[in-house]
Amino acid sequence: MKFQQALLMSLIFFGIHVHAQEEVELPPEELSKESVSARFDNTVTVRSRNIRLAGKFETGAYFGWNFNEAIANQGQYGLNLGYHWSETSSLILNYSFLAPGLNTQYSSALNAQGLDFTRAPAPQSAAWLNYEWDIFYGKISLTKQWVTNISIYPLGGLGMTTYSNKSYYGLDGGLGGKFYFNPTWAIRLDFKLQYSGQPSPFQANILKTLPAPSPNAFNDQYSFGVILDVGLVAVF
Repeated sequence: MKFQQALLMSLIFFGIHVHAQEEVELPPEELSKESVSARFDNTVTVRSRNIRLAGKFETGAYFGWNFNEAIANQGQYGLNLGYHWSETSSLILNYSFLAPGLNTQYSSALNAQGLDFTRAPAPQSAAWLNYEWDIFYGKISLTKQWVTNISIYPLGGLGMTTYSNKSYYGLDGGLGGKFYFNPTWAIRLDFKLQYSGQPSPFQANILKTLPAPSPNAFNDQYSFGVILDVGLVAVF
């Protein structure tokens, strides 16, 4: 009896194994001849977006530094005003007052050489109109209870810097970001490179002579500025 049971189990296992090795062929007309991509209705790139910009104005105040300025004061403070005509595109006007005085870190050492940079034309104000393209919007959680909305944008535009003798045109470009406390208020950070004209202060024969030279006696030059602006803005 045991032998018969063992023989029966062997035949069943062998039959299953042989059946598993068989290849199943389907007629060509029954095979799929095209592929279909998955399609989703009501696609949403960002869910529960808290910050809406289209059709809104933006205004604020900021303080900035020109890290590449060796003679004049590196500080500046100003206001901005702009309009967002879509969620990704806006125009922002920045108007700044350039801090008076000299950059004491460098100019004091040069003054020891007998060069009086207070005779050179001083920067007074600047105005720049920039296009901003909001390419990224997201959220970060700084605490378990607080979610911060952020946006990052490249920017670029045209501007004019006014000195005590004349005004100079220039170009700028850079990258900025906003960190929103709520749908209205945000901290704004902009890092820019500015290429603009200015009077050249490095003219020893003028800086040492008496009486003080005319502002128009200084040659014009173009140079790069490395700008960082930090400010508070409101969107309404």
